[in-house]
Amino acid sequence: MSIENRDLKAGTALVARHKGQEYKAEVVETEAGIRYRLPDGREFKSPSSAGSAVMGGTACNGWRFWSIPGENGASEKRKPAAKKEKPAAKKTSKKQQPATSFASRRRSEAKGFKRLDDGRFFCSVCMDAFETPNGVDPIGCPKGHEPGTQAPEEADAAAPA
Repeated sequence: MSIENRDLKAGTALVARHKGQEYKAEVVETEAGIRYRLPDGREFKSPSSAGSAVMGGTACNGWRFWSIPGENGASEKRKPAAKKEKPAAKKTSKKQQPATSFASRRRSEAKGFKRLDDGRFFCSVCMDAFETPNGVDPIGCPKGHEPGTQAPEEADAAAPA
């Protein structure tokens, strides 16, 4: 809970929780004015710089980071939040592939490449499967066969004797 009244008097205790650990600071009056002292003796000009030191140098709004024990539900001893159990992930042996639309599948097959169930394309010329980036229809197979080319056997059968 954040500190609402920013007019803190010397002797005021501050508490904070960061990454499951509780931290303390105290407002002290020094010759230089009000300071925020951590238990290790380091003093800071602002609650933000004290909070930043606690967080390993990460910038923070100290007025929101620190709380006064007993105010706004803050306490020096808080129970850790109950851990929520995550549902068990489904185990699959097959690699998940993005769903493709029926129209996309038909366009690819019309070009001479058949889309396989695992998401790859099959070239009927070289009889080999290959992958393309997601959502991209192939314009040729990796071996250079283009849509509409025939397998060698088909080309021989179509040639005049």
